[in-house]
Amino acid sequence: MIPQSARFRPANRNVLRLLSGHCLMALSLAILVLAAYAEPSAADSLEVELGRRIYREGILPSGSPLKGLRLGSIEVEGAAAACETCHRSSGMGSLEGNIVAPPITGRFLFATEDNRPTALVDVSAPKNVTRAHTPYTEQSLAKAIREGVNVGGRQMSPLMPHYVLNDAEIKAVTAYLRQLSKDLSPGVGDDTLHFATVVAPGVDPNQRKVMEDMMRAAFSQRNASQQNYSGRMRMPIDLIPRTLRNWELTVWELQGAPETWGAQLRENYRRQPVFAVISGLSNTTWAPVHEFCSQEKLPCLLPSVPLPPAETAFYPLYYSRGVALEADVLASHLRKQDNKATRRLVQVYRDDEVGRGAAQALTAALRDSDIKLEDRVLSGQNPSALKEALTGLSGQDTLMLWLRPSDLAAVGKTVKQAPERAYVSGFLAEDDYGVISKDWAPRVRVIYPYEMGDKRQKTLKLLNAWLKTWSLPLVDETFQSEVFFNLLFITDLTSQMLDNLYRDYMVERAEDMMSLGSNVSAYPHLSMARGQRFASKGAYFARIDQDGQLAADSEWIVP
Repeated sequence: MIPQSARFRPANRNVLRLLSGHCLMALSLAILVLAAYAEPSAADSLEVELGRRIYREGILPSGSPLKGLRLGSIEVEGAAAACETCHRSSGMGSLEGNIVAPPITGRFLFATEDNRPTALVDVSAPKNVTRAHTPYTEQSLAKAIREGVNVGGRQMSPLMPHYVLNDAEIKAVTAYLRQLSKDLSPGVGDDTLHFATVVAPGVDPNQRKVMEDMMRAAFSQRNASQQNYSGRMRMPIDLIPRTLRNWELTVWELQGAPETWGAQLRENYRRQPVFAVISGLSNTTWAPVHEFCSQEKLPCLLPSVPLPPAETAFYPLYYSRGVALEADVLASHLRKQDNKATRRLVQVYRDDEVGRGAAQALTAALRDSDIKLEDRVLSGQNPSALKEALTGLSGQDTLMLWLRPSDLAAVGKTVKQAPERAYVSGFLAEDDYGVISKDWAPRVRVIYPYEMGDKRQKTLKLLNAWLKTWSLPLVDETFQSEVFFNLLFITDLTSQMLDNLYRDYMVERAEDMMSLGSNVSAYPHLSMARGQRFASKGAYFARIDQDGQLAADSEWIVP
């Protein structure tokens, strides 16, 4: 029995009913608010995706191709009409000749006076930056997209198509632009920019050490110089305001078999996200690193590897195709021979990732030719294997040696008489041609992907001076020139990006800048156009002189 004092009086019942009503109303409102947030979230995601397809692929929500008129009468549609064609995947724009496609991300379109970003329009003209304008509205942006009239009422470039888009499609594009390159990429802190380099198992410890020492010295030099401009003349680009961020380097050292590298990379990245992977060293495969960078949308710039993956992707960039490029250079050369046509080509290689890749590349390059190709594979360290691989060669045969210095040294000891024509891989020989016997040297030609002679010494003069300044040894000139070029390149690249630290933009800028800076590498030519992923595209044929040095025996050959 409930005590009288605990019973509800009629007045209390009214209060309870009132409170219960308020609670139900509050609960109903909460449900409605949550629903209001939940439903637009799904709708917004769909709208952004529809806008992405229009922007990136030129496909309308209906599945029909995007259409527009350029120069008043030239119809473009589909992928050719996609906004990305000119404004790039980052939305940060591009420069073709003197035609500027400006940044069109939400940060730039809708910027107000108190929060206005800046981007460099032309990498060769540091004073050429984006101009302030009245913030766009959805209406003025629609007018720009449909009629080519900017927010100031002026006609834009006639190369900008006038698009046929309805209101829903305009809204979808606008939604996509508002979130495009909105947030800085992982690895970018308030005052720190994180980079990583990757070291694969089995690399030369001297190379590994000098690479790390060079990178840490360059990072220290860069961090010190950005903090104190008083002691040197400032460049025009230094005068553009930006956030000062110190660089930090993490070394991702891989262990074990290549099939385990992906998990190791993911764990390293989980512990410390980085903005980009720069340089890196492997003398076997690089495929797991390539795949990881592609999956994480992580720029991977110019590692030192003998055989990059054949299938290119957006984020990894390389110096060259390595031994696969040499295979194409040799195939091109052999195909052009007339009176000394090769009937049989014997290629000798180690049964490892690089050896197999080189042999497969040459086989593919000669597939429809009249040349008979014969593979001879070395496995293990039994000296008889090399002797067996070199038996049965006639004076009419051509020999291709995909071998490193230790094997090249054994060739002349195993077989005294060289065939009439023998070729050696410049990538694999590691500039160690003194190991080739005097009997073989006159008949050997090196497929050489680097510069030679006085031109090379002139190009690498800055490297040698920098190493001396930092008391660093010259262990491997070619390899260290790759690291040095990359460090200067990444310094210029991030400087040109200002505060727009987006990974896609980094790759796009790298494409634009590769051929504009001074070349301090061992390669004679470095260039990279949009969509290209290999900066050096040719090689020389070189002979070995009496002093064991290389001399050009051909012009620069681009297959």
